[in-house]
Amino acid sequence: MKVLKALFLVGLLLAGQAFAATLSERTYKRLTAIHELMGENKYSEALKRLDDLLPRVRKHKYEYATIMQTYGFAYAAQDKYRKAIKAFNEALNTEALPDQVQQSMRYNLAQLYAAVPDWKSAARAYEQWLASAEKPSADSYAFGATIYAQLKQYGKAIPKIRKAISMTSKPRENWYQLLLSMLYQKKQYAEAANVLESMVAFWPEKKQYWKQLSGVYFTLKKNRRSLAVLELAHKQGFLEKERELMNLVNMYLLQNIPYKAARILEKEMKAGRIARTGKNLQKLGEAWMRAKETDEALRELQAAAQEQQKGVLFLRLAQLYTDKENWSKVIELTNKALS
Repeated sequence: MKVLKALFLVGLLLAGQAFAATLSERTYKRLTAIHELMGENKYSEALKRLDDLLPRVRKHKYEYATIMQTYGFAYAAQDKYRKAIKAFNEALNTEALPDQVQQSMRYNLAQLYAAVPDWKSAARAYEQWLASAEKPSADSYAFGATIYAQLKQYGKAIPKIRKAISMTSKPRENWYQLLLSMLYQKKQYAEAANVLESMVAFWPEKKQYWKQLSGVYFTLKKNRRSLAVLELAHKQGFLEKERELMNLVNMYLLQNIPYKAARILEKEMKAGRIARTGKNLQKLGEAWMRAKETDEALRELQAAAQEQQKGVLFLRLAQLYTDKENWSKVIELTNKALS
């Protein structure tokens, strides 16, 4: 929560500037000393002095609110979020602080509730802040999207993260990831594909986005696009696991491009990324068969048949030898199939 702590320290500085002209001289001097202690990370001493000062200001709404606000900053800086929440709420309930200060505290409260986490309360505080916010930043919209995403209220979260993305010239990867995950949750795969197209353009080195884009296209039955993306991923060396490489092989076969399927399967077997199992050898032999490459098909199906000892494989070999009019081999292999 280092970022949250830094935000509260900024808030502390702004608060110090705000109360200078409206506190009694005695309270002002004491609060200034307390803020200096907090700036030096001496929170225990700062809280002790706040405890001493609190009884003297209870009858003065503005001074009391300012003290409670300072308690909130001190607790938040120590990650004591529930105590900070209580102090900020106490300060807000007085309605004695300037509008700008109260508005800032509402946002602080939303952050604290998110840190606890209490997402429903975070959403309530965030909406109270947003209702009066003059120029919400991209970060504030992204924060709101995070809150509603946690509540699974994607209908509210998605427009906010889209707004945040539209407001920045430099893309934020975690914002795109959040948007993508919510689109998956809502099964809005066409929209997810659009987002992933942007993600592979912004972060082409991230192999998972290429694989996800291919998968989404496949879900949308855009098989040609799915294959094209997967082929690009393979050329960039992003397909490393056997399962991923076999997926590419199967996509080529699905699109009736058996020659490329066979070539990739053969190459990856030689490289050791795909195991030379009976099952894989059978797929390679069948790919060569579909590509009308009889000699290659015979070689690989023979190896597959020896490995698996399946009658159907010997029968396919017999059929290939029929094409070559090698009748002695046909008889031999047919007998093996029958046995």
